[in-house]
This record gives sequence, structure tokens and C-alpha cells, in this order.
Amino acid sequence: MNEHRFTLDDGDTTVTRDEPRPPLYRHRLRFENVKGEGGPGPEGSTRRAAPDLAVVTCACGLGTDVLASDDARLLYEEHRNLIRDEITAGSRRP
Repeated sequence: MNEHRFTLDDGDTTVTRDEPRPPLYRHRLRFENVKGEGGPGPEGSTRRAAPDLAVVTCACGLGTDVLASDDARLLYEEHRNLIRDEITAGSRRP
């Protein structure tokens, strides 16, 4: 077995970079349900049920206004697929 043990005193261990290192995770995709207010129903009826609303956000800069839940889910899935493709393309680089 090697007799030499590495210590911090063995040399200059300072590492410098010219450019900042990118964050480990560029994406942090979130789908958040929003409590919607039901609007008034037609004359003579009670209030309608609140529509399902949601917001989609990601650390890469994606951010939506309040959307119908189905539309938000579609956008979420499309962005998730883009993230998957980005990761797959990155793993194939030499």
C-alpha cells in the first residue's frame, strides 16, 4: 500500500475558474394548483364551481400566468420532455 498520504499541505490546492460554474440543476419544474374563485352563475342560480387553475414555473425562467389546469398540464409535460431531451443530448457529448 502507498505510504504517502495526501494532505492539504502537500501543495497548492486552489482551483480557479475563468467562468462561474453552472448550477447543478438548471431546471426545477413545478406545477402548482391555484384556488380559483367561482364566478356568479346565470341569473337566479347559485355561484358556479371554481375552475381548476394552475401555474407552471421552472428555474430556467419558465413562468406562466394562471392557466386552466388542462392547459397548464400540457405545458408542464412539453417542458418536461424538453428537459429530458436536453439531458439525453448532454449525456451523448464526448
